[in-house]
Amino acid sequence: MDDKTMQGWLGFWEKKTLPWHNDDVHEAIEKHHEILMTSPTAKNKIFIPLCGKTVDIKWLADRGNEVVGLEASEIAVKDFFTEQNIEYTSEDAPAVKGKLYRSTDNKIKVYCCDLFLFSAEIESGFSGIWDRGSLVAISPANQKRYIELIKTLIHPGIGYLLEMPDRDPSKGDPNKGPFCISFGNLQEGFGPDCSVTKLCAVEKLLPKMIQHAPSIKGINVLRLTFR
Repeated sequence: MDDKTMQGWLGFWEKKTLPWHNDDVHEAIEKHHEILMTSPTAKNKIFIPLCGKTVDIKWLADRGNEVVGLEASEIAVKDFFTEQNIEYTSEDAPAVKGKLYRSTDNKIKVYCCDLFLFSAEIESGFSGIWDRGSLVAISPANQKRYIELIKTLIHPGIGYLLEMPDRDPSKGDPNKGPFCISFGNLQEGFGPDCSVTKLCAVEKLLPKMIQHAPSIKGINVLRLTFR
């Protein structure tokens, strides 16, 4: 992630201003979590990039999945384990120039590092990826780089859910996240073996997110399918 974008997101955590954080499990995960768990070639192992302190991590782990998160803010990572009353350990993770936090039962691991230092060499074999606002947190200049990183984790049959805001371009600051990416650029970035479909619209929008980004008209969850 570029330094300017990174510092911006870290600033939110330092100020405890979290317009995107949902205290409840994401409604799309409640309804469609099986998509992340049905890979024919991988065990139930789900990756959540730029996970913050989402309660989705524990919800998915409680249903028998191994969950691997990645987050740049150490405040967010510690808050997650503390608020969810999960015992954890931490250790240096030199491969990503950061730290690895893990629950004592090893069901949950969260890497605290720069997203772009992560790859399949660090963790692989995912049955699903839950991209809840991760891609759209990345500045447009780096979205292609993000997709190239994620493609190292992709295999045929993996489940991939992607949250995407629907924005009114006439409102708000286009240089302020969450950003958007067109269906065409998404399709082009992931390549011809990927198909993109709208899975559902989020019914309960967070008021604090709308206040933060008034250009948001709604939020959709897309399903990416790979062959």
